[in-house]
Amino acid sequence: MWKGERVRKLLMAVAIVLVVVAGVAFIAVSNLNGYLEDNRETLAGLASDAAGRRVTFQKAEVAFSGGLAVRVTGLRVSEDPRFGEPDFLSLDEAYVGVRILPALSGNIEVSGIRLDAPSIRVIQTVDGFNFESLGGRAAESAPPVATEEESAPLALAIAALEIDGGTLVYEDRTSPEGLALVIDDFTSTGTDLALDGPIAIDFSGRTRSSKSGDEALGSDVEGAVRLAALDPLQGTVVLESPSLQPALFGVRLEEGDVIEHVDALRIDAELTPDPASSGVPVSVRSAEARLAGFDLSEIAIDVNYRSAANGSAVTFDQVAVGLAGGTVELDGDVFLGPPGASPFDLRAKVRDLDAGEFAAVVMGVPADAVTGTLEGDLDLAGDSLEWEALKRSLVGKLRLDVGAGALEQVNVLDTLVGSLAVDPGLGQLAAASIRDVLPEALAADRTPFDGIGMALEVLDGTIHARDLQIAAHDFEIDVVGKVALDGAVSADGTFRFSEALSEKVLAKAKDLAPVLGQDGVVTLPLHIGGTTDSPTLAPDLTALSGKAKDELKNKAARTLTDKIFGKRKGGDSAEEEADRSATENLLREGIGRFLGR
Repeated sequence: MWKGERVRKLLMAVAIVLVVVAGVAFIAVSNLNGYLEDNRETLAGLASDAAGRRVTFQKAEVAFSGGLAVRVTGLRVSEDPRFGEPDFLSLDEAYVGVRILPALSGNIEVSGIRLDAPSIRVIQTVDGFNFESLGGRAAESAPPVATEEESAPLALAIAALEIDGGTLVYEDRTSPEGLALVIDDFTSTGTDLALDGPIAIDFSGRTRSSKSGDEALGSDVEGAVRLAALDPLQGTVVLESPSLQPALFGVRLEEGDVIEHVDALRIDAELTPDPASSGVPVSVRSAEARLAGFDLSEIAIDVNYRSAANGSAVTFDQVAVGLAGGTVELDGDVFLGPPGASPFDLRAKVRDLDAGEFAAVVMGVPADAVTGTLEGDLDLAGDSLEWEALKRSLVGKLRLDVGAGALEQVNVLDTLVGSLAVDPGLGQLAAASIRDVLPEALAADRTPFDGIGMALEVLDGTIHARDLQIAAHDFEIDVVGKVALDGAVSADGTFRFSEALSEKVLAKAKDLAPVLGQDGVVTLPLHIGGTTDSPTLAPDLTALSGKAKDELKNKAARTLTDKIFGKRKGGDSAEEEADRSATENLLREGIGRFLGR
């Protein structure tokens, strides 16, 4: 994190570089009638002492660039040996503007500095940044208090800065996955750049990756820094890009060759005097984006970032995203800690999402496999953002509803009847009866539904379906079960035909009515298994067979009882009814043992 002390060190490094440039210019102007060659070694030595690094230049001469100026060419500031051999800074030309009237009287006043095509390397290792050693020992201690007269030239030089066509190289060597970025055509203008503030800097350039294989990644960026004070650090930072590619920064949410992007991006960050208590508010806005397989729109994110022991605390005050024709809103807290220790507590609202588009990304099914509108509310918490640890710790509740739509290219009723037919006994009889009376309902290649409702709870690595209902014109499904977070599905429920279809089926299969019917409605026990990638829905033939055996026992017991006692008459005494009932129960138990139940 770029804390106040590190920002001050960076600005001090910039100031030292500018002092070196201005110092060369001062000698050039003061020796207008001489040759700079006589002063080159002396100046290089003084500049090296000031920078704490070896400093060289090729030439310094008087020129005109928007007025009287001194042109310095071939300036080089060597690198700290701990970070490699290439120069920390090199530039083709630098122009130091000099005010004419003071120069005529022998006084040098700098109106501004322009750096043409500078190349600067910023390297980060576990020990820090390469610019932190600029200035040698002097950079590690507080700068001496200078008189107004002594500080004026530096203040003037820093007050007007322009960089044109620069190249900034950034390398993060703290890990093998560290960033490696280059900003080409870097342009910057700055005013009021005194080291005690206020500071105003504007910049732009094109950012690209210098990692092998990522050379095609690149994004134009521009921004502004406004610092009211440096101690404590206080101000604002703005970053904008017409299309930023997250992969530049090592963020890849979608597999394959798709290049994710965030378009019309603007990021605003507020640097507060006491970030430990108030945090760093960050606002993100984007017109549209392609991330994690989703096409997003109208992105609005407001977060507060706080550094904490062993990590960072992030509070999502608002996350609003246009997704799949609808909106997703989220708020909550996330702690970004070491691996396996990033607890979170998040709440989300899903409204008017296209169920097909959403399912295509989340479940990998074709986008036209389902139609309907998805809504819901989610409340989830866990101890980690890493999947293996998350599976063990995730808890929460979800309510999801899909409005009227259809399952395309699949007929649930036909699938169910086909599963019945695999049973050579009762199942085949029931399937034949249903096919005879419902040919039209079974012929369609889609399953329209009126709605799908889900009440889910996540606990112990499992999603528990407390209540899952599918209401269609021809049937209704009620399911209770669970889905393990590794994808295994196990649920049981009932498949109830509509009253109109039930009437037709039961009229055709009168002998099966006691087995298939429940209060005049055909009701089949269901079992759902398989995995989330390939679920199976089939009638529970074991339960259905058990129901048939129960009906057979009851019917046989009644028939045998009638054979023993005769047909039941309305005038039978209580004693006769008791004997009849006891006999019927004994027969039912005996038949059950014979049938294996």
